[in-house]
Amino acid sequence: MTAPITVSGLVAAHRCPLRYWHELARPPVESVRYAVAKQVAAHLGDDLDSDRIWDEVTCVLPGVDPGARALVDAWTAACRATRWPPFELRDRPVRSDRLGLSGQVDGIAPDLSSCAVVRACEAPAYGVTSADRVRAAAYSLCLEEERGRPLDAVHLLYIPSGTLRRYAPQPRDRRAVLRALEAARRVQQGRLPPRSSDAPCGRCPHDRACAGGARTGRSLL
Repeated sequence: MTAPITVSGLVAAHRCPLRYWHELARPPVESVRYAVAKQVAAHLGDDLDSDRIWDEVTCVLPGVDPGARALVDAWTAACRATRWPPFELRDRPVRSDRLGLSGQVDGIAPDLSSCAVVRACEAPAYGVTSADRVRAAAYSLCLEEERGRPLDAVHLLYIPSGTLRRYAPQPRDRRAVLRALEAARRVQQGRLPPRSSDAPCGRCPHDRACAGGARTGRSLL
């Protein structure tokens, strides 16, 4: 039986199937920014005590660069100005057997009517990025299968800028999920397309490894 595709893998395949192939072989390590964002998010709605949050970050990431303390101070200051909806913020497993998709969403509303996704990047000037729309739609599809009816919205928590974006996934986002699932399954089978001319290579950590646009997994080794 084929293993389910993770939401993070799905987003990688949406960005570029070659990126998904690289991350299957070498799963990415949690970044310091994400670790900080998660700990700040865990205290949203409470008193954002930067000393306490920094202590938790050093517990999660022993040996973290002391310079990361500046992120904690800046991000807690940014988040204090925002009114955050009530969520149980923890890693909550979600799954869609229908789609063969699984993941861990960052938070859910008590009645499952919405979910929260923690982001460790600045909010875009307007709206929600393409990758975050796909991410939101994927989590929504998983929770809808569990809940038995559509979600009201997905809340994207852009911790560095203290910004909350409420987003209701659209049909185009669900179609993008289906396309990314198909691309990810082809990669799992060893069938890779050439590198797309519009792939976001400048923001990809694997740009050098697949320069030239490999067509098969073997040619990337």
